[in-house]
Amino acid sequence: VGWEAKSDDGHLDVLLRGIMIGLLSSFCYDDESVAAEALKRFHAFQADHSDMKSLPSDMRSSVFKIVLKNGGPKEFEDVKAYFDQASDNAERKHVLGSLGHTPVPKLKNATLEWAISGEIKLQDFFYPMGAVRSSSNEGRSIAWAFMQKNFNAIKTMIGNANSSLMDAVIVSCAGGFCSNEKADEIEAFFKANPVPRSSRKIQQTLENMRSNAKFLALLQESDLKSDEFWATV
Repeated sequence: VGWEAKSDDGHLDVLLRGIMIGLLSSFCYDDESVAAEALKRFHAFQADHSDMKSLPSDMRSSVFKIVLKNGGPKEFEDVKAYFDQASDNAERKHVLGSLGHTPVPKLKNATLEWAISGEIKLQDFFYPMGAVRSSSNEGRSIAWAFMQKNFNAIKTMIGNANSSLMDAVIVSCAGGFCSNEKADEIEAFFKANPVPRSSRKIQQTLENMRSNAKFLALLQESDLKSDEFWATV
C-alpha cells in the first residue's frame, strides 16, 4: 500500500492505507524508517498546512503520534502548536487525540492540565485525557491519578452540561484497566465520590474491566502463555 497515494487508488485503498499507518503508530513507531518517514512528512506539513499530499487528514493523527513517541518537549510543542493554527475543529481533534502519546510523564501531565485549562471547548476537553490513557500502561495510571486529584475541578467544569461529558471523562481516565484489583479501587472511588447521572457508565466500565480480567486469567492459564505454543504456529 505504501505511504504515498496513487492515481489508481480506490476507496478501499485509501481506507487501508490509513489503517496500516495507524497500526505503524501503535506497533512500529520506533522502527527507524517509519520514524524518519513520519518526521519528514510532519516537517513538510509544518511548512505548509495545505500540503495534503505529504500529510493527508486520514493519516495525520497517526503521524503526529509517531513523531511524539519518538520525540521530546520540542515535538510536543510543535504538535500542540497546530491546535491554534488549525482552521477548524476537526483539525484540532488531530492534536487532542494524539498529544498524550508523548512518552515523557511530565508532558503527559501537562496534556491533562491543558485539558482542564479552559483553552479547549467543553465538548472536546476529554479527548486529551483519552489520549494519555490509551498511550501506555504508564499513561493509563497517570490519567486515573489525575482524575482522582482533579475530580472536583472536573465536576465544576461540566456543571449541568449533558451527562455524556462526565461519562466520556470516566471512560477516558478510568477505562482500559484489566484487573479486579483496579476495578475494586475505581468502584470504591465512585462510592466515595458519587456521580448519580453517570452511574450506568461507571457500572459498564467496571463490568468490562472485570470481564477482561477474567479473560486474561484464562489466557494466562492456557497454552498460549508458552513459547512452545507460538513456535508451532
